[in-house]
Amino acid sequence: MVARVVRAVVVALCVIALSVIPTPARADERVVIPNACTAAHPYDAASSLTDLKSGIETNWGFQLSGKYWTDETYRPLVAVIWRTLDAISCTPYLDTLHAKVGTLELSATSIGGWVAGDYGLTKADAVSLDFPQLLTNYQTDPGHVSRLFVHEMTHAYTRDRSSNPQYWADFTALFAKNGRFGTYGYSASEVFSEVVGYYVARCAANNPYTVSEAAYYNFAKNEVFGGKEFGPALGAPLACGTSTAAPDAYQSANAAVQAAVADREAAAEEIAMNGAAVYGYESLSASGTSDSA
Repeated sequence: MVARVVRAVVVALCVIALSVIPTPARADERVVIPNACTAAHPYDAASSLTDLKSGIETNWGFQLSGKYWTDETYRPLVAVIWRTLDAISCTPYLDTLHAKVGTLELSATSIGGWVAGDYGLTKADAVSLDFPQLLTNYQTDPGHVSRLFVHEMTHAYTRDRSSNPQYWADFTALFAKNGRFGTYGYSASEVFSEVVGYYVARCAANNPYTVSEAAYYNFAKNEVFGGKEFGPALGAPLACGTSTAAPDAYQSANAAVQAAVADREAAAEEIAMNGAAVYGYESLSASGTSDSA
């Protein structure tokens, strides 16, 4: 039990360290997306937000709604979304997406709660993005904004999955063999969106892509993005923004957190097996909530 307490302290220190690792990027910096090819429409920090909004609609075939697109407070988010779309525009992704859904609506809104985005829930047939929440995320992890954006777009991308097209049959077979990807999502649909989102947002914190996830990486590369990669091959050093990313630091902290969760679950099982009275507890669940009021 002492070891578990020590582990908890380590986790707390890791969380503190994580808060100071990333340097918040300016809106005029190249932030989070190593482009798969030469940028077709480089982001221009001197452009007005009205022009950027119009540019996203014209260049990449979306319909933008919501007041936040033209609110200067949220320029960093618009910059990330612009760069993300430019980065993926030379791959088959956007053409495939639009062939399935037509002109997809991107709604800049405030959703409330912990959810930062969704497809078709807040607004039918639209990707809704919680700009106020995403701006908070951006301060320490600009890559999260790109990953979340691509994740939600990819739910629109897989809207045809009920007919079991070839890409979905291939993925579900892969999912049955490999299971979860990272720490979010249990369903094939959520895992697909995570696989694709992190493939694009290589610099996002806690990116699960290590050489052990080569099967998912190669699926995204070959079946979604036509062989294009966002940065070097998997396992090679990855440069993010103006400096080298620190994925090892994030992964180490994440590993510590996961180990602490495992310890907590093991402790709960031990208490349940031996009897709570032995430890002086009424009850303890793995989630940390007591069964008693």
